[in-house]
Amino acid sequence: MNSNNFRIITNEFQLSEAKKELDKFFSENGYVEVEARTAKTRTQKQNRALHVWCRHLAQTLREKDIDTKQFFKSGFEVPFTPEIVKDNIWKPVQKAVTNKESSTKLSRSEVSGVFEIINRLLADKGIHVPWPEKK
Repeated sequence: MNSNNFRIITNEFQLSEAKKELDKFFSENGYVEVEARTAKTRTQKQNRALHVWCRHLAQTLREKDIDTKQFFKSGFEVPFTPEIVKDNIWKPVQKAVTNKESSTKLSRSEVSGVFEIINRLLADKGIHVPWPEKK
């Protein structure tokens, strides 16, 4: 087991093997950190897709010469970046719909639900950026 090992355990055999590796790692190093989750939160693929989508949406908004002042009708005018998209478009909808602050806490279906809401809102502005699909 190395410091970046990740496992999904779905049966007794996998659990037994993980315990053996943890015992070995601890005896060799005298220290180990373990993070366990039981909820089926968003997948790594969804996480990567979210960041790709934020980048693509930011690029599309810049190409259409839409800046934050035009989009949000507020006092600041800067070009969209993936971070601005995530912090000012994705996260407010995520919080309103799921009451969750972090996208790491979203379930797989919640990721899709947040995207669908934002996609409909963007369609009202004549903008469509599809969810990234791995090719």
